[in-house]
Amino acid sequence: MSNGFAIAIDGPVGVGKSTTARKVSEKLGMTYVDTGAMYRAVALYNIQNGNNLTNSEEVQRSLDNISISLSVIKGQQRVYLNGMDVTDDIRTQEVSEGASIVAPFKFVRDKLVKEQQDMAKSKNVVMDGRDIGSNVLPWAQIKIYLDADLDIRTRRRMLDLQAKNQPADFEEIRKDTISRDERDKNRKNNPLICAEDAIRIDTGAMSPDEVLNAIVKIAKQKL
Repeated sequence: MSNGFAIAIDGPVGVGKSTTARKVSEKLGMTYVDTGAMYRAVALYNIQNGNNLTNSEEVQRSLDNISISLSVIKGQQRVYLNGMDVTDDIRTQEVSEGASIVAPFKFVRDKLVKEQQDMAKSKNVVMDGRDIGSNVLPWAQIKIYLDADLDIRTRRRMLDLQAKNQPADFEEIRKDTISRDERDKNRKNNPLICAEDAIRIDTGAMSPDEVLNAIVKIAKQKL
């Protein structure tokens, strides 16, 4: 595999991975790959088509009808599902929960991981997710693991949903965050872990700009 320069950013839900990764890519002029959006797109397709997300056979059959692409338009990453822009549709609480259900399926991960690795073959990428440094891009030159306290992550998710005018009850979001953490960390296929050679950053007491600057500093030293 001929690889470019890669920054892998991992961490649990609500820690700010996507926002951080996008800003890092902009700062360094690299391509941002939101892997979580790809799993959300799989979940959205199955929800739209009335499939049972816990039924592995139904979800596996759906993959033959799913095509996902990412594009940057006017500085913003857009997500396309079978040619349709679903960037906003995949950000609901229902789809978030759905993505956490379908993501552990090995056949889903195999399909999307291959696509993600292909994206990194000839580009300089910043990629975020749950297992980027440990599984998707184990060769990444820089590996970052972001973390924060449960209540801080819950509050961040709540504010994000409120900003989108979506229902946001703190206790419900907290329960969902705990549930998703358990699924992500205990799934059989490529669970959420901090890679041995990753740099761990606790974002709890840091502003988004402070997290951004810390990673950019690390990247510039490596570059």
